[in-house]
Formats: sequence, C-alpha cells, structure tokens
Amino acid sequence: MEEIVVYRYDEYIDAPIDIVFSYVNDDDKIKQWNTMFIENIYESAEDQHMYKTGVSFKTVQKLEKKTITVETQIVEYEAPYKIIMHSTSKEGVSISKYLLTREYSGTRLVVEASLIPSNIFYKIMTKIFGRFSKFIYEEQYNNLKEYVENEVQVS
Repeated sequence: MEEIVVYRYDEYIDAPIDIVFSYVNDDDKIKQWNTMFIENIYESAEDQHMYKTGVSFKTVQKLEKKTITVETQIVEYEAPYKIIMHSTSKEGVSISKYLLTREYSGTRLVVEASLIPSNIFYKIMTKIFGRFSKFIYEEQYNNLKEYVENEVQVS
C-alpha cells in the first residue's frame, strides 16, 4: 500500500540546531514537552544512549486514557539533521520523520507523520480521520518550540 501523509509540521525555532535536535533525540528531554510520551523501552541499555540506524525499541505513549505500545526502529539517523523511525502496529507502519536544517541563527524543523496502512480498512480510516491527527500533533510540536525557545532565553 501507499504511504499516506497524515501530518506535517514546518516551523522556524529560534534556537541552534544542536539544542533543537537534543529535544527530539533524548527521552528525558522529550518528556519535558511531549505530554503523550511515557517512555521508550530499549533492547539493551547501550541503545538508550546510542541512537543510530537500526536501533529498535518499544515506545509507550498515552492518548487520553489509553496507553499504546508499538515496536519502533530507527531507519535513518544523521545527527543533528535527521531521524526517521518506523513503528509497527495492527494499523500498519507509522513513519515519523524529523528533519532539521540550520536557518539564520535558528533551526527549521519539519516533522512528518505518515502511515502505510496494513489493509484497505485502515487505508480508508486514515483518509477519513487522518486530518484530525493535526490537532494532536500540533499541540505537541508547538510545546516543543515554546519549550526550546524559553530554554535558550534562560541560558
């Protein structure tokens, strides 16, 4: 099946790329801005501190009152510019892309969330309800922008 983009965030963040990257690359920092993130469970202790292509883990997130655990693998990793992860669930393969570029004295952050549906039912559901995911994602990434910019001002 084809990949369906369900959300795209494209925003300038007034902070250096290394700082912005650390807030999408470090579990403890992700918890500071992402209200849905609970934890990542890694196959080995060294993977937790060694993000790289091929690292697998289970990511645990909370959406309202429901806790969701999905198998995730980093398929591309190029610090501080790119992280692409694939997460597998009954719905299909969810693809999360974090793309960062230096822009002026700050960082351009592009986040894309997409799904390769596992069957026609999830393809139809994604096309119907996918646009509603904007409200969930938008809040989280606006939290990230605000948190990072406030941290830079305080420093």
